[in-house]
Amino acid sequence: MAKYETTYQLWKEVYDWAIGRGYTFANEGKEGYPFAGAGDDAGKGTDSDEWTAAEKKSRPVTNINWRDAVVWCNAYSEMSGKAPVYSYRGSLLKDSSNATACDNAVMDRGKNGYRLPTEAEWEYAARGGNTSAPAWSYRYAGINSVMGLGQFGEYVWYSDNSAGLTNSNKDYGAHPAGTKVANRAGLFDMSGDVAEWCWDWYEEAGGITEVTDPVWAGPPAAENDWEMYRVVRGGSWNGGVETGVSVRGWSEPDRVSRNGGVPGGVRAIKRAAFYSWPGFTTLTTLPACRQWLA
Repeated sequence: MAKYETTYQLWKEVYDWAIGRGYTFANEGKEGYPFAGAGDDAGKGTDSDEWTAAEKKSRPVTNINWRDAVVWCNAYSEMSGKAPVYSYRGSLLKDSSNATACDNAVMDRGKNGYRLPTEAEWEYAARGGNTSAPAWSYRYAGINSVMGLGQFGEYVWYSDNSAGLTNSNKDYGAHPAGTKVANRAGLFDMSGDVAEWCWDWYEEAGGITEVTDPVWAGPPAAENDWEMYRVVRGGSWNGGVETGVSVRGWSEPDRVSRNGGVPGGVRAIKRAAFYSWPGFTTLTTLPACRQWLA
């Protein structure tokens, strides 16, 4: 699993490569959100002169939807010489504006390309990847409590050190990836900064009876409104307790948020056999793991 949330710099590099090779995106993404400023420029994540160019590019990409994320993963795979994971009716998924293709896409985890984690994989990684370690039961990624907010703030970008500030303060908003302390698996920002899309369709946890990963590999029948949502995890810079590792979020697959909350950004994962790769952390083999989702 990637150690860092996908930065705008990486997103844009892949995006530019993909646009010239037949890929289409509904949204081009932003350099985090927002910046220190107000008035007509408020909320324009690319125009701040309070951030250096390097800081802007190292902030997590935002202003993308779930469909953009899966198509981008395919492009990243192709650009890197790996086998793309997502397809629709036997064809490579390349257009995030095609709702039918994206929402009915097939994930082939036997391929060595990049993809979104399943919800269970995400939580397994957020808890540190070791079910027998004390950190497994921590409430947040790498730390157990908000008590002693100074220490908590060393691990998490959240409301008190980000959204709780005025937008004239540089620390209001999303921050460069990897600037807080990592969790026990060496992964940064699993709690806070920006929320992260997962592969799964959302289902209320109380209704889960099977230990499966992922839940609902295909689009649901939409008997209830929530059943057409995709899962987001990890909370964000404008969240509080929802940054906890067991807290589940959801959003429509075509929804774009400007605030880095729900929906969110991207953290790529790759097939374990191919984890010898810069910027990735190897986790132990994922067991049947649905049971620990709250």
